[in-house]
Amino acid sequence: MTIVLHSCAVIICILYLAWYFKVSLVEILPVFTCGLVLALYVLAMLHHLSWIDIMAAFVIALFAIRMKYGAREERAEFGKACVANIMQPSFITAFILLFTVALCTSGKVVTWWDDINFWAADVKSLYFLDGFAGRYANVSPEYGDYPPGGQLIKWWFLHLNPHGFDEGFAFVGYYTMNMVFLLPLLRKLKGRNIPVIVLTAVALWLFPSISEVYGYDGFCADLTMACIYGGFLFAVADREGKTESFYYGRLALYLGVLVLIKSIGFIWALFGLLFLFLYLREDAGEQGVLGTIFRPDGSKKLNGAERRLSRRGLLAVILLPAVTGGSWLLFCLLMRRVTRTTATAVKYMTTDEYGISGYTADFAKAFMEAFVSSPLHKDNSMAFDLTPLGLYLCICLLVVFFYRVRILPVRKGKAVLWFSVVSGMLFYGIIFVAHITIFATETQYLEASGMISSIERYGAPFTVGTLLFLAGIWLERGGRLFAGERIPAFVREYGVYLCFILFVALTAGYQVGYHGLIGYRDDTEEMLVQRADMLGEDEMQFLDAVRFFENKPGGRVCYIRRGDAPRWVNNSYMSYEASPVSVVYRSVNLDDAPTDWMVGEIRASHASYLYVEETDADAGAVFDSLLAQDEAFRCGVLYRIVDDGTNMELTCVSQ
Repeated sequence: MTIVLHSCAVIICILYLAWYFKVSLVEILPVFTCGLVLALYVLAMLHHLSWIDIMAAFVIALFAIRMKYGAREERAEFGKACVANIMQPSFITAFILLFTVALCTSGKVVTWWDDINFWAADVKSLYFLDGFAGRYANVSPEYGDYPPGGQLIKWWFLHLNPHGFDEGFAFVGYYTMNMVFLLPLLRKLKGRNIPVIVLTAVALWLFPSISEVYGYDGFCADLTMACIYGGFLFAVADREGKTESFYYGRLALYLGVLVLIKSIGFIWALFGLLFLFLYLREDAGEQGVLGTIFRPDGSKKLNGAERRLSRRGLLAVILLPAVTGGSWLLFCLLMRRVTRTTATAVKYMTTDEYGISGYTADFAKAFMEAFVSSPLHKDNSMAFDLTPLGLYLCICLLVVFFYRVRILPVRKGKAVLWFSVVSGMLFYGIIFVAHITIFATETQYLEASGMISSIERYGAPFTVGTLLFLAGIWLERGGRLFAGERIPAFVREYGVYLCFILFVALTAGYQVGYHGLIGYRDDTEEMLVQRADMLGEDEMQFLDAVRFFENKPGGRVCYIRRGDAPRWVNNSYMSYEASPVSVVYRSVNLDDAPTDWMVGEIRASHASYLYVEETDADAGAVFDSLLAQDEAFRCGVLYRIVDDGTNMELTCVSQ
């Protein structure tokens, strides 16, 4: 029933918005997705994500009333627009792509290390808590301030599943979130040639693999940022025929969600704003003032009402990401959510506790070797295995080609070229600085084979995003190169898309694209076995103890591990299984642990519950004096912590 309710609400929203703003469905889908993310964001703050069902029902009821009592002419116009929009080749292609991706990826399971550590564990917490966790209760304490934008769409798809929590539905949400920002590339697709439609859909799926591979097997937030950032860049250039409210509203929504995808999203939002001002300045022509007071061709001033609307729109583009990003930072401050890397970065900037890595020269050598000579793909592409430098130069050459053939005006093309050159240099510089500071202890990056993975992943917003922008320009304006009368009709109609398909075919990592869509099924059982092997007898006993939290609000548990061996990998896998329960770990030799010291450790964990795993040490000597009742302390059971800052008491809550 839930999936029917939301499907109807989504169809109504996108059809109505497309009709109201006079745009295609493929242009409305990313706008709607951003609006859905922000609506879920507010509901998650209120701890009532499931209220989205009420909102969906309200949308359907409101639409029914409007259709019943609205003007007949308006209903007729809306009906004709709906039929026309649904029958557009762009929407047919988009539907084929999204349906196929959803069907094929719904069997995926969580395997990527970063997903186990945070992305999957956090969305599981959202699912069971119906919103964000309370103070000191976030499920991944070391990644507390990671923004939730992508998580909320995954939650929405999980919510549609009537059979309970299913990791595959989260993957459907993740891939849908990425793909919708590529859909505007389909807007100029004409005709109903089935091979072209299918090949275009395949090319869109493979498009990010030109320079990024992690997003095909895990919840890589960098790829999501890349798709939104690239969509924003193209939306900046896509002003012709758009109302001022739609043009600026779309830009504001894109940036408002971009900063909620990952902490570093604010940097890409700043780059986006810089690009917007640069592009609008060129729209203004020789007058040298912002294009918000001129028509896109720079020839005619806006009237007074349009000018005010443009200024308000520009202000909204600046303010919305400030509000969404700022509200999340405030929430994290109030809920005491912090990330290990954030804390490290703050210490670098505010203290002299850390210095520049002693391996700076080695990092620099690995970075340059990877940047210049290491292919971005782990597998061979059909023709060109681009290195980061090769792709960087390719982007620059494409921009030069575009303004040479007048796909972009010369002034505007040169502005885009300088922006691409500078933004690429700056962000590759940021990646390098991060490795000699925040990631200085991660020695896998001292070799080019490790560094290329980092460049590929963290550079995705620049590479994939800029390529998306250039693809949009080509598909939107490149048709004029195939407009000659001597050119065959088929090429005139599909030439730009055939070139796009060919470019993707020659440069994409089609092996990783195939594995992410279909081939992963060959490894699923093995991956599940590997996950299960990470949970030994101690871990299973703990998971049995925390069943106490079923149908109860989550809490934080301080788990005292034996100090005999490091088990941080097992800890991560167990934390995922325990979600939405938040677990912090302390490895302690209880034979050498005074009670006062142990109390300090427990307080520092900000936990509400204590669990001590089975040990040969005398745990009673440490914990008996803390028990609220006159009994012996037991390992392997769960205790509630009552602490007034002076005295601490433990009460057993296990069955």
